[in-house]
Amino acid sequence: MKAAYKSLALVLVCLLTLNFPSFAWDNLGHMTVAYVAYQHLNPATKTRVDELLKLNPDYRRRWRALIPQGTSHADSKMMIFMIAATWPDAIKHRPGYTDDGTERGERPDGAISVQNIGYSDHLHHKYWHFVDTPFSTDGTALPAIPAPNAETQIAAFRSVLASNDADPKKSYDLVWLEHLVGDVHQPLHAPHA
Repeated sequence: MKAAYKSLALVLVCLLTLNFPSFAWDNLGHMTVAYVAYQHLNPATKTRVDELLKLNPDYRRRWRALIPQGTSHADSKMMIFMIAATWPDAIKHRPGYTDDGTERGERPDGAISVQNIGYSDHLHHKYWHFVDTPFSTDGTALPAIPAPNAETQIAAFRSVLASNDADPKKSYDLVWLEHLVGDVHQPLHAPHA
């Protein structure tokens, strides 16, 4: 029981430290999903994940600064993993990153939509965050599900992480994978109207 309280306290400290507004799922949901995932990683995978996250441009400047003084090394690594899950949303508000696609960036549009080039990619790829499944109440023929989307990207990122691709690309794919797994577990997650 003591471990459960310690874990809950760490999550709360991390959330309070980040001091981001909590609307719907946002950072709280992403970090909670990441926390649960981290508990299921074996020690070797945790070590590998830690190495990859150090390659993110926010690791030293932002993420390390959010860890409270006196936090154990093991808890610091877990908290970094949790914070990393918020990165694909954080870049939506950063200078130097731009929308791509159509409909305010909510729909993929061409080859650039599927590019997976790592941190040199400064596109928001908003359409990666969800699967927009058309429906009809009267049997009307429906358009195809837009791709790429969260489902196609989760598969792509998992494939890269299991491949011999370079570590910087794997780092980029890891933070996106963490984030998208949170997105697909959010009830009614869809593009903003």
